[in-house]
Amino acid sequence: MATLDELFDTAGDRLRTAAATSSPDRAAAAGHLDRFLSALTEPLGLAAGETTQSFGTDDLVFHLGRASDALQSVRRLLPPPTTVSTESHLLDASAAVNAVCDVVQSHRGPDLMPLSAYAYALTTGPAHHYLTRRCAELAWGAAQVASSLAQDTLDPSAAAAFTDVRRFLSKASVFGRDGTRDADAAIGALSLTLPVYPVQAESADRTRDVPAHLAQDCDRLSRAAFETLRHRSDHRMSGSDLQQLARWTAMQRLLAGRVLLRAAEELPDDSAAGLRQSAGTLRESAQAWQKSATAWHRIVDIADPRSHPKLPAPSYEIVRRGEVVRLPQVLPHPSTVIARTAAVRVGQLLYGPEWRPEATDRPDPRKGAEILADTRGPGALAAALYRLPATGWQLALAAPQAVNQARGGLVTDVFEQQAPGLKNHRFRPIARQQLEALAAPYKAILQTEQASAVSLIDIADQAGTPVPRALLDAAAHRGLATAVAQDWAKPPKTAVRPDQPRLRAPQPQVGPRRRSL
Repeated sequence: MATLDELFDTAGDRLRTAAATSSPDRAAAAGHLDRFLSALTEPLGLAAGETTQSFGTDDLVFHLGRASDALQSVRRLLPPPTTVSTESHLLDASAAVNAVCDVVQSHRGPDLMPLSAYAYALTTGPAHHYLTRRCAELAWGAAQVASSLAQDTLDPSAAAAFTDVRRFLSKASVFGRDGTRDADAAIGALSLTLPVYPVQAESADRTRDVPAHLAQDCDRLSRAAFETLRHRSDHRMSGSDLQQLARWTAMQRLLAGRVLLRAAEELPDDSAAGLRQSAGTLRESAQAWQKSATAWHRIVDIADPRSHPKLPAPSYEIVRRGEVVRLPQVLPHPSTVIARTAAVRVGQLLYGPEWRPEATDRPDPRKGAEILADTRGPGALAAALYRLPATGWQLALAAPQAVNQARGGLVTDVFEQQAPGLKNHRFRPIARQQLEALAAPYKAILQTEQASAVSLIDIADQAGTPVPRALLDAAAHRGLATAVAQDWAKPPKTAVRPDQPRLRAPQPQVGPRRRSL
């Protein structure tokens, strides 16, 4: 998926190509340039959010409007286009700018409520200055296009109008760049947020496409974690979902560690040491995730009892009386399917596209040189695998919230873990201590995932591979941690019991009704 930086760079490349290419139809080119300027004003109002729009942005929009008015004069002076032009570098530049708007708007729903953790980063002043600065750079490229169109124009009035367009766009670029030195460059790594829906890995997938597919899976899991934290999804995670999610996530870490060990065999000792160390941190993260899955042993979510202890066969009397109850069939949460897909993709990188977790025999791993060739080097490999712990940190932060949402339907058949009451029942509600024990392992996961992410970033830095996503993830993680801490700091709601005299409302006294004679 294209990031904001890539889309802005694409628009700039198209403008430079348009400026270097002679246009046979000046009227059509003026119309395309006017359309581009209209598209260029759209991103400037998307990320303002709760911040006040800067004076540089106001000046940029003002001079873009003056340039658009000058283009209208050009179109009146020149004869109408003879043919409808469908291929233009300016049209491609407009499409890239429109894609920027799509990326920014995808992080908020129709009600303007955030859909991802990165939506909050777009409401800051530095984020708004980033969009202003990049749009100002495109305004400079559009000025060069106007200067090129002014040359060799037969109509002197149209040439003068093109010159005015260039002058207004040059001013827009200068004023737009002024005051945006604090622009947050990390926003440039933002990409389109994807909906949370099940995806599957195919055997026809190429191993060199695994990093791109893995990034998409992580984006979906990140959005699932945010929806769980903010109660934005109607399909909540059940106890069975949390168990399956933890197991698949642990498998991802184990496979990723083996990928690093396999690649380390092809590298010098200095570079290989970092990969082996990172594989060790991933192994610790896998153990922490597996521990969280083990905590659910002998605990059943009656709303989704896919994972439950083995039950004895019903007796003849129960069958004769027709009291046999079938367990409900519940669709798994999409995040569990996506987590399995991510594990399959890492396994494809290690064993080949035909590998599946259900295989009884383990194939021979691919050569480290093949893995490095598919991922374009150790730095890019570390940058691709970094998305796993970065997203896992968000999932671990949201998991206690999911446990809290499912607490009403959690039962256990272990007597020591049952709440008092409801005698003569094999499964009874779990006690409060057991509920806390379910959420406790996720605190350790936060630390191990952070250590894994740091080790992978260090490998990428040593290889000279930038990881711009790391700064964006760090900002999102700080925002999520602050929001969760504020929620935990709120005093718990206490139920009002009718046996509390000081809280009981006085009841009216009803006396005998007197009969009228």
